[in-house]
Formats: sequence, C-alpha cells, structure tokens
Amino acid sequence: MAAPSGFSPSLPPPRPKSPPDYPDLYGKRREVAKVQMLEREIGFLEDELKSAQSLQPASRCCKEIADYVVENSDPIIPTNRKNHRTCRLWKWLWYYYHFVVCLYI
Repeated sequence: MAAPSGFSPSLPPPRPKSPPDYPDLYGKRREVAKVQMLEREIGFLEDELKSAQSLQPASRCCKEIADYVVENSDPIIPTNRKNHRTCRLWKWLWYYYHFVVCLYI
C-alpha cells in the first residue's frame, strides 16, 4: 500500500489547540485566604499557650484535691458498717415463700 501523494508519514496529525492559560486569580485568593486563616489560628494557639504557661502544674492541683477528699469524708457514705440482719430477714422470707408456701399451692 502506497501512501497518497502529498502525505508525509512523519508528521503527526493535526490536533486542536488548548485555550491559552489565564492566571488563576481565584486559586491565588483561596490560597491567600487559607494562609490568613492558618496565621489567625497560630495567633490563637500562641495566646492559649501563653495563658496555659501562667497556670500551676496539674499535679499540684490533683494533690490538693486528693488531700481535701481524704481529710473531708463524704457525709453520705457511712463510716461504720451496719449489721446486715435485714438481708437475713429477706433471705428467710424468700426461702419460706418458695419452699413452704409454694408446696401447698
């Protein structure tokens, strides 16, 4: 097969040209806005770090709380243990009901 006359096989076929590249102004604005937001966040974090440095260490606060709790007992929790006679009463009632009353039903 012979190539038609006037056709050169070494040249690529013509392609449509892409549109010219315009500067991406919106992309630049977005990037500038992101940078400004990060700078603002850095400023907030620096302020928080400065305020945190002025606080006393947490271990000291925890020790103070633990000492207070040990010294001042909770008024709701009883300090002496009661004799559990009521528990024995309920066990006896449960036994009586299940093994004596239920046998006659």
